[in-house]
Amino acid sequence: MNFYIIPTPIGNLEDLTLRSKNILSSLDFLVVENKNVSIKLLNKHSINIKKILIYNDNSSEKDRKQILSLLKTSIYGGVISDAGTPLISDPGFKLVRYLLENNVNIISLPGANSITTALVGSGLPTNKFQFLGFAPKQKDAIKNLFKKIISFDGTSIFFESPLRVHKTLIILKALDKKLKLEVCLAKELTKINEKFIRGNLSYVVEAIQSDPTLQKGEFVLLISAQNFEDEETEVEELYEKLRKHLSVKDLSLVISTLTGINKNQLYKKFLQLSKKST
Repeated sequence: MNFYIIPTPIGNLEDLTLRSKNILSSLDFLVVENKNVSIKLLNKHSINIKKILIYNDNSSEKDRKQILSLLKTSIYGGVISDAGTPLISDPGFKLVRYLLENNVNIISLPGANSITTALVGSGLPTNKFQFLGFAPKQKDAIKNLFKKIISFDGTSIFFESPLRVHKTLIILKALDKKLKLEVCLAKELTKINEKFIRGNLSYVVEAIQSDPTLQKGEFVLLISAQNFEDEETEVEELYEKLRKHLSVKDLSLVISTLTGINKNQLYKKFLQLSKKST
């Protein structure tokens, strides 16, 4: 019994991978969140699946048992979400857990993901990040979220709805009095109106206040509390202490392990520093 976790495009329907398309075309049945949304994707790629089941937030153990029963009489089944990789902040987790407990072979395919798509385009640190799900609604809960952000040495990522994005940013701005957090608001990823708004919280708040259209769509909010000046000082201090004992290549590897900074980035930097010191 094989059950596939199949990523779908997060916006642009052409972002379906070739492997995902081939697997979808071979399935005996498909589990989806919303049939109308999924049919648009399947029609776009001329994929015909006779049996489609709905599994969403309202589904129960009865639905999970039905899917397991189908797997016992079929060869291949799979699940997709409305957009992106299934199980990331969607109800598929309970289903996959249940199938694993019943000895189903789970095969997870790589593909579109709004978290990493937003991260690599944000300009914020990528070597360490945490995903915090959907932003909370209550002010006190947002304050707790702020504490998680500033205590994490990397980039914090969470989803936000268009109805609350402005309010959430204003609350975070009020809390961020000294740190000057770096922010990226990624809007409508891979779609026609895709936009990255980068800067500190004050800049991002002013940007969406001056253009109300920026408050519409789907958002990924990324925030970094990493202090680049302190990091730069730390790296240079380590370089000065160790440069007489290690080659540039070995220095890069050692300091990358200590700081989490990309070793290739460090190698280029140390080559420049070594030229200045000669």
